[in-house]
Amino acid sequence: MNHCDACGLTYDEHGPIRIPSEIHALGARYGAVLTDTATDEALLTTPPGPGIWSPVEYGCHLRDVLLAQRERFLTALVEDRPTFTPIYRDQRAELARYSDETPRQAAAGIALAADLLAWVLNGLVSDEWSRTCVYGFPERSVRTLLWLAQHTLHEGEHHLWDISGIISGGR
Repeated sequence: MNHCDACGLTYDEHGPIRIPSEIHALGARYGAVLTDTATDEALLTTPPGPGIWSPVEYGCHLRDVLLAQRERFLTALVEDRPTFTPIYRDQRAELARYSDETPRQAAAGIALAADLLAWVLNGLVSDEWSRTCVYGFPERSVRTLLWLAQHTLHEGEHHLWDISGIISGGR
């Protein structure tokens, strides 16, 4: 995957110089959406339909993705070509009680997780971006840390697109 037709993100447009600040900015962008006083809190906390997460649940998922990806980056900087296990997104949503969090809790968690990951990415030197790992999504394959960062940014952008669609009534 190099381009997402749904949210519009093209991986190659986001390189090592931009990605740390773009990941960091996700915290403020999600915070603005999840804490907008003009949006009814029920719209943020209620799933819009079967099998679709609420905006808060999408936010909690992104928070956990950012935290998991941070650990994956750190592991890949120490180990040669590590293989990463899934985060079990659906089970995690239930076990971590995403549906019980408030919009403010979710926004604060995303901001912290984005800061932590951006800090690690800001410290990478040029040859570290080409280190590799085995990543299982969308299919199991060898990926560079640059791709992992691009994919993580895509997760943030795509779920913000999902949330915007729910709030606007489009999804």
